[in-house]
Amino acid sequence: MWNRRSIKSLVSLAAVTAGLACAVPVLADEPYPQRPVTIVVAFAPGGATDVLARKLAQKLGDHYKQSFVVENKPGAGGNIGTAYAGRAKPDGYTLYLGTVASHGVAPNLYKNVGYDPVKDFAPIGLIAASPQIVVVNKDSPLHSIGDLVQHGKSGNATYASSGAGTTIHLAGEMFNIKAGTKMEHVPFSGSGPAVNALLGGHVDVMFDDMPSSAPHVKAGSLRALAVTGTTRSDLFPDLPTLSEVGKPYGLEGFDVSAWFFLGAPAGIPDDIADSLNRTLNTILVEDDMRRYAAERGAGTLPGTRDEARQFIAKELKKWDDIITLGNIPKL
Repeated sequence: MWNRRSIKSLVSLAAVTAGLACAVPVLADEPYPQRPVTIVVAFAPGGATDVLARKLAQKLGDHYKQSFVVENKPGAGGNIGTAYAGRAKPDGYTLYLGTVASHGVAPNLYKNVGYDPVKDFAPIGLIAASPQIVVVNKDSPLHSIGDLVQHGKSGNATYASSGAGTTIHLAGEMFNIKAGTKMEHVPFSGSGPAVNALLGGHVDVMFDDMPSSAPHVKAGSLRALAVTGTTRSDLFPDLPTLSEVGKPYGLEGFDVSAWFFLGAPAGIPDDIADSLNRTLNTILVEDDMRRYAAERGAGTLPGTRDEARQFIAKELKKWDDIITLGNIPKL
């Protein structure tokens, strides 16, 4: 039998329950982000990926009025940090700065990278891309891509790289496959030692990352023959692309670039991913961000989430083909 006290308790309980029910959508509708956001970088501090991530973190923080903090997780050529990011909670508070290495080369080169580049990640958007530069010693008899192709077919040509399995190595393999050359790969323990070997005349050519060789080209100690992107570089606007000058040698469409994208663990809510994509695109067209990229021989790449996804899928296929055709052993 109900008495006044029972009815009063029931009414109070109903009011509390209704209040909690009303509170849920209010919390869900709070603007993102409500707390600091982590951007995982799979390499040690100080490298190109880390420096770009810190620049982007600062810009995102300015736009969102919230802290974006870089967390470095180096090891195993970037595989450890990438796997770590892919396993994170997909709530928008862990992001990832991905590269051509993590989402182009490594999944095709390693037997087990510890992550699935497609299933474990949701691309937010592309950030920037920088072509490589084909360089020879200033005293080299090679003055054109035609000269390089001819020498490359002689069986005596060598090309340096920063290590087996790097994009610098694989660019040379792509050149061999497309042009029918037989250049021998000479790996070093990084771009620095490889460039030094080229400066010393110990190797013939290098398909180097722009920031490493550009200063030597400007100083006159290295001669540039072409860039490896689909368009010319603002850093060297008079330098043709391999695709432009390489048509007679089967090099049309040659495209190797160091590219970067912002990603998140798969399952991130669409509204958060869309917000991040809009903000990223705003950042990428700002003058200081364009200037920052241009100083490193890169161009920013604003676009949609789906465009980023399609781009990564094409890169995965491209590097799979090169590694297979080049008979490059899995690591």
